[in-house]
Amino acid sequence: MDKIIIKKFRWFWAWQDEAEEAWLGEMSRKGYHLTSAGLPGIYTFNKGEPRDYVYRLDYKSFYKKDKQEYLQLFEDAGWEYLDEMSGWQYFRKEARPGELTEIFTDVESKIAKYKNILIFLGIIYVSLFINSVLVIFRINPYPWWAGVQAIFLIILVFFIYAIIRLLMRIRQLKKL
Repeated sequence: MDKIIIKKFRWFWAWQDEAEEAWLGEMSRKGYHLTSAGLPGIYTFNKGEPRDYVYRLDYKSFYKKDKQEYLQLFEDAGWEYLDEMSGWQYFRKEARPGELTEIFTDVESKIAKYKNILIFLGIIYVSLFINSVLVIFRINPYPWWAGVQAIFLIILVFFIYAIIRLLMRIRQLKKL
């Protein structure tokens, strides 16, 4: 029998990682098991028997040598590595009563994950801001140039919004 492969589009923001994990678990309980996550928000599933998988995401970018050590830690803890999408690492394991289903054992580790995302966004934002200033304040006689300037402004505002949401998520975790 051939494997049935389906693709689904679903968009999650960096601060919605717990909702993404819950959705992936729900898909597995319906018999759709994640095989890969691609950009932007495209998930590939194999159809199979329903299973109670717990999915967890971590945000980490590293060199190849560091990645092998990192993945070995997860494997030793019983997690199956599935895929990477833009620094997001996807893991799963079957839920068993009494067994730990968190990859972060403390709040500080969760906060560190969001701080890593903030650093990544900050680097992109600075370069984008410099380019945006050059684009936005450049006087150009072309009628379409105003559209380009508007797009850059929208992207800048989006990045500011994303940074604020991540800071709010960190603040929320610090209150726990």
